[in-house]
This record gives sequence, C-alpha cells and structure tokens, in this order.
Amino acid sequence: MSNEENKMENQEPVIITFNGTEYRAADLNEDQMAIAAKLNVAGKKLARLQEAYDDYVITNEYKNICIESFDRAVNTEEAEVAEEE
Repeated sequence: MSNEENKMENQEPVIITFNGTEYRAADLNEDQMAIAAKLNVAGKKLARLQEAYDDYVITNEYKNICIESFDRAVNTEEAEVAEEE
C-alpha cells in the first residue's frame, strides 16, 4: 500500500463538505457537529422532495394531455352526432 493510500485509510470520514472544505469530526465542536448533521439530513430530504416534485410535474403534464385528448374525443363525437341529425 502506498503512503497516500495508507493516509486515506486512516482518515476519519468526512462529516460535511461546506464551501469546498471537507470537515471531519476532529475539526468540529459539538454544536457544529449537530448543525452539520441537520444540514446533511435537510440536504437528503430536499433531494427526495425534488424527485417527488419532478414526478408530480411529469404526472400532471400527462394528466393534462389525457384531459385534452378526452375533450377532443368528446367534442368530435358530439360534432359527428350533431351532423347526423
């Protein structure tokens, strides 16, 4: 194992990356650790919410396309019935 690999193996995990700087447990006090944990949770939750929002937008667009198709089908049928009378 190279010296660099050994260094990386012995490093603590990164708790948070903030403004391009990686912070490990040894770099943070108790209050900072608590805030970093909240930031990590909030970031993950926002990512999940973004996925849900994207699904909502796509589903709503599809619903609107179906509504328009149904409206055209009903209006076409009504127009054909009116012409037959």
